[in-house]
Amino acid sequence: MIKRPISPSDLLRNLKRAVITTSVIGLFGCAMGPDYQRPELAVPSQYHQELTQDATDNAGLIAWQTFYLDPNVRQLIEHALKQNLDLAAVRSRLIAARSQVTVTDAALYPELGLAANAERSIDSGITSDDPTHGNEFDIAGTVSWELDIWGANRRRSEVEYANFLSAQESLDLAVISLISDVASRYYEWLDIEQRYRISANTVALRKKERDLARLRKQNGVISGLQVKQAEVEYQSAKVTLPDLDFERQQKANQLKILLGEYQYALQVPDNIDSLTSADIFPTTFKVGIPSQMLSQRPDVKAAEQALIAANANVGVAKTAFFPKFSITGSYGTETDDLDKIFDSQGVTWSLLGGITAPIFNSGRISAQYDIAQESAKQALLTYRSTVLAAYFEVNDAMNSFRRSELAIEAQKELVEASRGYTHLAMLRYRNGVSSSLDLMDAQRNLFNAELSLSEVRRDKLLAMIKLYRSLGGGVLSDEEMAQVLAPSED
Repeated sequence: MIKRPISPSDLLRNLKRAVITTSVIGLFGCAMGPDYQRPELAVPSQYHQELTQDATDNAGLIAWQTFYLDPNVRQLIEHALKQNLDLAAVRSRLIAARSQVTVTDAALYPELGLAANAERSIDSGITSDDPTHGNEFDIAGTVSWELDIWGANRRRSEVEYANFLSAQESLDLAVISLISDVASRYYEWLDIEQRYRISANTVALRKKERDLARLRKQNGVISGLQVKQAEVEYQSAKVTLPDLDFERQQKANQLKILLGEYQYALQVPDNIDSLTSADIFPTTFKVGIPSQMLSQRPDVKAAEQALIAANANVGVAKTAFFPKFSITGSYGTETDDLDKIFDSQGVTWSLLGGITAPIFNSGRISAQYDIAQESAKQALLTYRSTVLAAYFEVNDAMNSFRRSELAIEAQKELVEASRGYTHLAMLRYRNGVSSSLDLMDAQRNLFNAELSLSEVRRDKLLAMIKLYRSLGGGVLSDEEMAQVLAPSED
């Protein structure tokens, strides 16, 4: 029986069948390892505090432009989102993670290539009586593919996609942190500015009182002791200014770092003395229910993606116990005359199927599988720990908010009482009914009360910012995120 030589068309037809068959096996074969299922978490149904908890609405779902009503803060946040250097680094990691998904997914498909070679040679005159020149030209298309029979590449793809989603959540977390940090540093800076103004006004007032005391002593109205007392009160107020000046410069520098600028002109609002939380935040504030954290907080979602990746890595490690199948092939022409490079008589082809299987590796594969399983357990513990910490972070933020509300009302009453006391002490001192000690004591109490009022107002603002952040508030919309991810003009 005479065998008919395989024609190029037959070869291509057979190769196509082989590719289709192995594609079906590779794409629909089994995937080793456990499929991910979200673990059951015994999250309480309510937070501990008594703020409004509504399952259908919470402040964490409010856009940051709606939550921050202060136009100065909005301007700073918008600037920081464009210029912050740390955010740019996180953005870069996300773009790299997205590209890594493409790299990993490429292993699911055959790899095609083209190889071309040209060689000109001459025989040795020692070994050949008639040395001649020789030419060889070849060109061929190549294909190689490791069949994903056990799902190793699919599990690797699952790992990298989870890592990509985790990087995306990390970017959301970085955005939330940046927005809250900008707002926090700004109101901390305003508090220091306010306290500096209070101290400066107090210093100016006590300087006048000291000068007046010196004049009264010259006229024999008061003793030198009272002059010294006035001097002590003046210097006690004056000594607070250098520290406050340093603090406001330091806080301004921290804010400029967030803004990504060496120079940025910070403006103190004209209504700084009357600025309240009602001018800065919405008047109503709902916190939702604890189970909503799982879909709102980026750190919780990032921890879950890390768990998904670790779970898929168990499957990758398990496939190492099984054989690997690969296919390589080429189809082209070979000739000694470049003009005949595409002549059908010069066709060459090859098709090779290979299999490799582990036999002895000193327990390396088993140890790697154990490591993957333990890594998955660690990821699960981290996920549970993240959820637990998030729950109590919200509780702490709610508690801080409630405390600041109570503190600010009490401090307002103390300031009003101190002002009334100071006014009466001034009248009694001028009428000669009481000594300067009573007046100085009243002024000292008022000074301290005003400084404390500025601080508790700051604390309330920071508590609201912290509560909004702890609920996952501040995630950008798709359009805003696209702008953040857009290539920089630099």
